[in-house]
Amino acid sequence: MKKHLLMLFVLFMGLSTMAQTNDELAMVRQVFGQEKKEIVKQFLDLSAADSAKFWPLYDEYSAKRKALSDDRIAILKDYASQYTGITNEQAKKLGDRYFKNESSILKLQHNFYNKMSKSVSPLKATQFMQTESYLQTQLRAAIQDEIPFIGEFDKAQKQ
Repeated sequence: MKKHLLMLFVLFMGLSTMAQTNDELAMVRQVFGQEKKEIVKQFLDLSAADSAKFWPLYDEYSAKRKALSDDRIAILKDYASQYTGITNEQAKKLGDRYFKNESSILKLQHNFYNKMSKSVSPLKATQFMQTESYLQTQLRAAIQDEIPFIGEFDKAQKQ
């Protein structure tokens, strides 16, 4: 399972680094979403009855998650435009936005975990959230590797 998710992650990261425009990013997201959905489908191995209950919840979750991901991307873009010479006020605003976004993501996941647990089963809901968590952790790690720390370039220039 992890091998499939890692392959999906590598595909997404490779395509997203090549995406230069919003249209290209939208295409990458579409491909990523289709591949992710197929992996979730294979991993959860839902019955026909459970599939009828699960997939509408998954689609609703994905749409709401996308909106929060868009907010996270906006925060990262703002950080990228400000990290050299960032002020205390700018850092505070970015930090507050980051924690609000994190909180919203966790709340969304918890709400849909509860919905999926009731609709399908706690086991299937946990399997889905485990898959989601794994993939998001991999994406975040890759993004974090590309983001410079505040002051990183200032220190390098002083040396």
